[in-house]
Amino acid sequence: MEDAKKGLPEDTSRGEEKGLAHRVKAGLPVSRRELAVADPDSLALSDKVIIDGLEVFANHGVYPAEQELGQKFVVSAVLYTSLHTAGVGDDLRASVDYGEACHAIDAFVREHTFKLIEAVAEGLASELLERYPQVFGVKVCVKKPWAPIGLPLTSAGVEIVRLR
Repeated sequence: MEDAKKGLPEDTSRGEEKGLAHRVKAGLPVSRRELAVADPDSLALSDKVIIDGLEVFANHGVYPAEQELGQKFVVSAVLYTSLHTAGVGDDLRASVDYGEACHAIDAFVREHTFKLIEAVAEGLASELLERYPQVFGVKVCVKKPWAPIGLPLTSAGVEIVRLR
């Protein structure tokens, strides 16, 4: 199994992991049990890297004109991870560089074309989880402020949460 290649114990009894040597670099897990710590209820108490309101001009939409002309999308993301090591050590390498993450989001949204913003959000969530292995969950919100609805509104959008 791939976890064995990472040198993680197959499993530990509850409490046994405390006696194992912890890997300090980037908050790496000690056992496979630690890999599965995320559940939707615990996200509210988790450390977060927050990106709010990133504007991206891209070509997504059901209508051909949306895909040809493009429009503004507003993307927000929450990356759930442990920030303790980064905070204590004042070390960016132990965190998620939000500047780099913004550029990754911008590139993904511009370089792909989807009909639905639901698909934009799904693809972006997968990209973020793949790009940042220390992130155990993401919340992605994609809004269309210029949605072709024909009624006055601030934006239409979707928000998804995905866990490893």
